[in-house]
Amino acid sequence: MSELQILTFLNNYGLFFIFFVVFMEYLNFPGFPSGIIMPVIGAWSSNRITLFFIALGISILAGLLGTLVLYYIGKYGGKPLMDKLYKKHPKVAKKLKNVENKLIKNANITIFITKLIPMIRTLVAFPIGASGIKPSIYLIYSSAGIAIWNGTLMLSGTALYVILK
Repeated sequence: MSELQILTFLNNYGLFFIFFVVFMEYLNFPGFPSGIIMPVIGAWSSNRITLFFIALGISILAGLLGTLVLYYIGKYGGKPLMDKLYKKHPKVAKKLKNVENKLIKNANITIFITKLIPMIRTLVAFPIGASGIKPSIYLIYSSAGIAIWNGTLMLSGTALYVILK
């Protein structure tokens, strides 16, 4: 999606468009890059501070719902998949179990930090769900990371809009 297309959709569909696009991005669908979309949303909402915070809130909610879908796919489908992988590749199993144990031990900081890393932030939900980390822990630390990521990108768009205006 180009910046012009995003602005057209924002003007036509507003907050619903923000929810849809961010939700799809957190499901890791191609064509919804937050590095382009969120700054444009920030620029679009820059003249109305209330709209900026409403858009940010909707983007956080959409991000949480999208990442929860992948979390639950991992929770209910990831373990059987991992068990098959362990049986098929026993040498790899030991290393993967070691990584999983470290993930569980350091879940809070791992979840938070991974939500700030491009690409990894949308993919990490599946293995975290498969590892059995509680959904409440996942939601708390994901929401903090998502808020910082989306807010920073929106602020960059707002700043760029103000500078270029």
